[in-house]
Amino acid sequence: MNDKTIALNKKAGFDYFLEEKFISGLLLEGWEVKSLRDGKINLKEAYVKDIKGELWLVSATINPLEHIHQKQNLDPRRFRKILLKKREIKTILYGLSAKGQTCVPVKLFWKGQIVKLEIALARGKKNYDKKASKKIADIKRDAERSLKNLK
Repeated sequence: MNDKTIALNKKAGFDYFLEEKFISGLLLEGWEVKSLRDGKINLKEAYVKDIKGELWLVSATINPLEHIHQKQNLDPRRFRKILLKKREIKTILYGLSAKGQTCVPVKLFWKGQIVKLEIALARGKKNYDKKASKKIADIKRDAERSLKNLK
């Protein structure tokens, strides 16, 4: 993981064919940004949902830090608004209207002091696709090991 990368959703690449990627902003509260600096986020179950023509990040869990005073009012799984240009939102909404397409978060990272979210239009993989992907990864890993042993 890069030092600017906050969280990766490795499961998205395994469960879906990632077709078109977008980089967006994310509307966060102050305590959430502080928690992100400590890496207290989980994107595994997260997805992007269309609510009244706007895109929202759903089911991403940002756990609050222990030393935050107003802990009782914080919701770690709240919906977070995704900030994109209108043209990009229309492209994603058109993609979501197609059968079998969904939008998943792929990566959360820092760009300067701003948190950015990489999302992708994705198509679900079947079990045989997942097996083929795993087989290809195993072959690549074995080839890299054998090259390393030759050196």
